[in-house]
Amino acid sequence: MQRPDGPGAPTAQAGLSPGAVPPARRGKLLAVIVLVLLCAVLTLRSYELGRSALHAGLDKPARLLFLLSATLGDVRAQNNLAGLYAEGRGGRRRDAAAAYWFERAAAAGIVQAQFNLANFYEEGRGVPRSTPKAAALFQQAAEQGDVLASFNLGVLYASQRDDFAIDYAQATRWYRKAADAGFASAQYNLGSLYATGMNGPKDFGQALPWYEKAAAQNHPKALLDLGSIHAFGLAGPKDLQRGLALLQRAAQRPETAAAAGERIAQACADAAGAGASAPLCAGR
Repeated sequence: MQRPDGPGAPTAQAGLSPGAVPPARRGKLLAVIVLVLLCAVLTLRSYELGRSALHAGLDKPARLLFLLSATLGDVRAQNNLAGLYAEGRGGRRRDAAAAYWFERAAAAGIVQAQFNLANFYEEGRGVPRSTPKAAALFQQAAEQGDVLASFNLGVLYASQRDDFAIDYAQATRWYRKAADAGFASAQYNLGSLYATGMNGPKDFGQALPWYEKAAAQNHPKALLDLGSIHAFGLAGPKDLQRGLALLQRAAQRPETAAAAGERIAQACADAAGAGASAPLCAGR
């Protein structure tokens, strides 16, 4: 026979032991923990996830992920975010915001950001226009080996700007750096500095090798100018055949077609007047 419970006698209790978490609260707590972990993973991998989204053509999610990563200090994300803002991808174009993030990435030594921010300062896009600041940023990028930055810096020094003085010695220096790296436009511009005497007396001896290098890469203006030099004997004896061959190559390029056609006609007329024969002039 069971003993009846008396006053103060222990009773059987249903429920939880002291300190236990009720099942409903346990489920909510677990959900919060999972959410926190997911947020942590998302935060730590936001740059990589942003790149994946970008490569998949998902610009808007990429922009959000890069913003998260950029805010946390990832300089790669700062540069990429700035690029999306600058191009209006994943949302409206925001030049001032692009300049802000390019500035932060450039200060950390990201060469692409230095180059892009230099263009912003040159154009006055998202920041007040400043050629000196553009030049300083192009130089930073050039000193890290960016060939196009070297070329652009040469262009700045060779061009008259209201806030930046021409310096042909510096233009020659930076064109030469890009030209040595094989950049055809720099080779042509460097040749032109020597041919026109902008950095001293005209020097075709220095100009011709650079024109030749650029022409070998089918640079239209190099073909046009080098062809003219040979066809008209501007730097020594005429070499009509070589000059016409180069001019005909220039005539095949839309940007130099008209000028090349005129020079071919003039060279052939000069040859005919001098009683010289030139197979490439046949039919003209």
